[in-house]
Amino acid sequence: MLGNGVLGVITVNDIVSFITSLGIIFLLFLAGAEEIGGGLEVDGKMVWSSVFLLLLPSIFVFYVLYFLHMAEATVLLFPLVMTSVGPLTRLLMDTGMSKSTLGRKIFYQGTTVEIISVILFAIFLNAVNLESLLKIGIEIVLVFLLILVAGPKIARVLETLEGYVKVREIELASVVSFILITGYVAEVLNFNSAIAALFLGFLLRGYLRDRPDLVEKLRGLTYGFFEPLFFVSIGLYFVRITPLIAGIGLLLASVVLLSKFIAGFLASFIVKENPIVNGLGTSTKGGVDASLLITALVVHKLNYHEYSFSALSLTVLAVAVPLLFKLKFKGKIGTDIRRPRMNEKVGSLSYLLPPLFAKKDETLREIINKITERGARAIVIVDDQMHLVGHITVQQLLEIDPAQYEALKAADLPLNETESVDVDARIIDVLRKFKSTGTAVIAVIDRDHRVIGIIYERELLRILASP
Repeated sequence: MLGNGVLGVITVNDIVSFITSLGIIFLLFLAGAEEIGGGLEVDGKMVWSSVFLLLLPSIFVFYVLYFLHMAEATVLLFPLVMTSVGPLTRLLMDTGMSKSTLGRKIFYQGTTVEIISVILFAIFLNAVNLESLLKIGIEIVLVFLLILVAGPKIARVLETLEGYVKVREIELASVVSFILITGYVAEVLNFNSAIAALFLGFLLRGYLRDRPDLVEKLRGLTYGFFEPLFFVSIGLYFVRITPLIAGIGLLLASVVLLSKFIAGFLASFIVKENPIVNGLGTSTKGGVDASLLITALVVHKLNYHEYSFSALSLTVLAVAVPLLFKLKFKGKIGTDIRRPRMNEKVGSLSYLLPPLFAKKDETLREIINKITERGARAIVIVDDQMHLVGHITVQQLLEIDPAQYEALKAADLPLNETESVDVDARIIDVLRKFKSTGTAVIAVIDRDHRVIGIIYERELLRILASP
């Protein structure tokens, strides 16, 4: 609204461009670390389904771009037809489908499409002829080989820095430095810095998986600072929205949505899942795709008019697809996501908050995997009879040498005393206990003092704030 597209109050300057570039780099780094390839389980059917999901929309959208005489149709094509895994993940969580077989299959298809789209975008972004196309394709393959070879070495360099430099924030500072250095080196070598950051995130997945507290800090920096500024900047790059630009944007949005929905609908017969859910789920937009659009604009592969109607189409789809998905399937697939009332008993949260706990004989590696999957700051420890023993925090795990994660068990650590409530306690009472104690986790116990539920303050607040 405030940019040139509508009011023209704020214009793009060097500071905005700089922050936007940094935002793209950090967003794509986290996308590589958390979205792309994370927990990916792909079989033959999933591969064929994903190829179909990318191929069919590409044919329709490329024809429309060719009809509109787009000079860089191949560059513009992949941000438009790709599936954005970040918004897809949030959509599956909001509708209670993230843990279901259907939700996982949609996620795997979307992730595969996103990976292929990013690679193809990186190839066509700098290609000017067939020779350069082959050269860049070889470079991309070499980058992936470098990921496989250099990943453990870079992780060891970071671990060595942690050992020699006894500063509290050395982990965050080291990773941020590597991100910025990688971007600079990529620009020197005429490779896109944002795509290089995405590959770096993919490379450091294992290192970050062992450091959930570091991931939380990176999320805070990226999603708390860079992401809001990045999404604001998306609008600042718009030119004045004329009826022609609005018309082309809506046309592209319609073609993308229709072609992706049809592709997802037909692909569902390959993976044998609900056609309509698969069609809508694999049509999510509004994540990495927007980053790629700005990347193409910054390197002058798109002009401002082309960027404007393309970004407008992504904006429409980013709003429309989740609304259609939730309108059609809210309360019908996955779990009921009705917002609970403050005076309800905590037992009513059992279907919303699956319990997260570990046994005393589980290794720290197993515990870290559980914490990372849930994004929790602590985990409750129970005995074989499900009686409450205590809890372990992320901070405790960070103070232990990662080399000991396989050998040490939960029982080997000094456990923290865990707050608990009985199953008949009210939600408002739990919130008061969180506030008065400052604890990270509260256990729900039954009349036999067995743990039947685990409540995290952040998850509870998210559920209470949901529509």
